Amino acid sequence: MKKKTIRGAILSLILTLGLSTAAFADGMGNMDMGKGTEKSVNGINAELTFNKDNKVKTGDNDVMITLHDDKDKEIENADVKISAEMDKNSDMGMDMNGKKPIEVSLENSKDGQYMGKINFTDKGKWVITANIMVNGEQKDVQFDADVVSSGPNWVVIGGFVGIVAVIIIVAAVKKKSSK
Repeated sequence: MKKKTIRGAILSLILTLGLSTAAFADGMGNMDMGKGTEKSVNGINAELTFNKDNKVKTGDNDVMITLHDDKDKEIENADVKISAEMDKNSDMGMDMNGKKPIEVSLENSKDGQYMGKINFTDKGKWVITANIMVNGEQKDVQFDADVVSSGPNWVVIGGFVGIVAVIIIVAAVKKKSSK
């Protein structure tokens, strides 16, 4: 009876650690975005927002552009594309001349919000140009973004380390009880 209780407790712990880590990691991609950078061009107010915390990191980033006209009414019939390239005047000391800009088409979600994902390859200063096509007119809005290194996801790594530790403890307990 004692072995079944220990096995059940350990199995529950493994499942809890595994599922909670997966759920937390999945929740990090939520598109509930904060306040971003605003610019105005020819009667269009555009706001560029990245991720939940508006921090731009190397790798995949959620991106949203919110569009309003000069009367603060949402613009919902636009075609929005963004292109991003490293700032040529940056002091990074890298030769970026041979790299093509990153281009992404954004999808209209609601209330003048256009969303998508962009993958920044390098850290440093980037220039993001929003190409907005509204009523047959193209308008370009430029934004600057400082991309930082993303680093490891310690929550996911910690969950896996926890699971491995539990498996090792179970193996040690089983080996000791079988003697």
